[in-house]
Amino acid sequence: MIQYAVKMAEKAGMDDAIAKMVERKEKQVKFHRSEISVVKEWNSSTLELFMAKGKKILTLDIENPDREKIKRAIKRGEGIIKILADKEHYYGIGENEKDYIDKKVYDNGVDEEEKLISIANRTIDDALKYANEAAGIIYAGKEKIEICTSRGISEADKNSWITLSARAFSSDKASGHSVRCSRSMQTLEKDAGKEAGEVAEAAMHPQKIERGKYDVVFSHLSFANLISYMAEFASAFYVDSGMSFLAGKIGNSVGSEKVNVTDSGIHADGIASRKFDDEGLATGETKIIENGNVKSYLHNTSTARKHGTKTTGNAGVVYPSPWNEVVEKGDFSIDEMLEDVKKGIYITNVWYTRFQNYMTGDFSTIARDGAFLIEDGKISHPVEGIRISDSMPRILKNVDLLSNDLRQIYWWEVEVPVFTPQVLVRDVNITKSFL
Repeated sequence: MIQYAVKMAEKAGMDDAIAKMVERKEKQVKFHRSEISVVKEWNSSTLELFMAKGKKILTLDIENPDREKIKRAIKRGEGIIKILADKEHYYGIGENEKDYIDKKVYDNGVDEEEKLISIANRTIDDALKYANEAAGIIYAGKEKIEICTSRGISEADKNSWITLSARAFSSDKASGHSVRCSRSMQTLEKDAGKEAGEVAEAAMHPQKIERGKYDVVFSHLSFANLISYMAEFASAFYVDSGMSFLAGKIGNSVGSEKVNVTDSGIHADGIASRKFDDEGLATGETKIIENGNVKSYLHNTSTARKHGTKTTGNAGVVYPSPWNEVVEKGDFSIDEMLEDVKKGIYITNVWYTRFQNYMTGDFSTIARDGAFLIEDGKISHPVEGIRISDSMPRILKNVDLLSNDLRQIYWWEVEVPVFTPQVLVRDVNITKSFL
């Protein structure tokens, strides 16, 4: 099917063509008010077709494709592409120059319904040992990807994943959230309910605090949110669009020397790990930040040529995208990190992260679920109504301690999977939220 699509696109006079077939099966188990409320399944088959003629490019999706649908889509594409404006910095698609690496885990039984329901029930029971109510969602799925390009690439890949997001509630103002992710049901940590429940219990009777500068210990969940955005800004597309605080910073410092962030398309347990990118080129590992210095942007063939470098295996044909981000861990336990704080806040989760200035990295984000005042190295009491109003460069430069454990985070507020430790950042600007 994909070979046919590329052949027909070439016959229609296209200079470049890529056909990618994605067959996906996904299940959802949702629980609400401490009971399972939804069990659903989706099956999809989509052919994603990229075509280029000169510097004009077009992408089309064909659901449940057959030869007739492909012919009609290409015919329609012929008419559309003629009236499109040139994409100035389009330089064609790549030819693979390195071996594919495929060490990622695949679990064919990741979506077994009875086991998913069992995990949901266990999560509910664990949360209710500490809190009054539990809610959450489990997604599990498998996909097969095949790709064919007009540069002679023809490859296949398969992936599996499971994500568990659990929340627990002790009162209207006391909640906890925990996330667990893996490519395999066997290696999924199943203690999210317990952690969410413990946070919700500890968050009872929160107090207001004064705005000002605080040392902040970010949990895995909260720091992953920030790194997920940073990874997007590492795309050469955002850099070239004037929407990244990393623009013009190659070789320059944007963070503490303790900050090391790698984009990995080959991580064995990475939710977004793939054998190849959307040009069919091998994925790999790209150091974005090394010892606080910007090392590389993320590239496809066209952005790499514009920047005078090589693709990093991060295509999107239209623009490069991150795979999984890995923040290098440190040497400290969470207790040791707390002991190093005289006046600070432990933030377990954030949401509504918004950037006021992409080029400077100025942003704000609201603490969600349990947040706790730290006084003289110990948790003092829960707090409420706080917002971080700061900048990404300042956050990264003030990173002081990193925990010795990594956790993968992926949920709807963290759209790029992130492996991160817990992180102590000095002198974070705290204001008040109005949610």
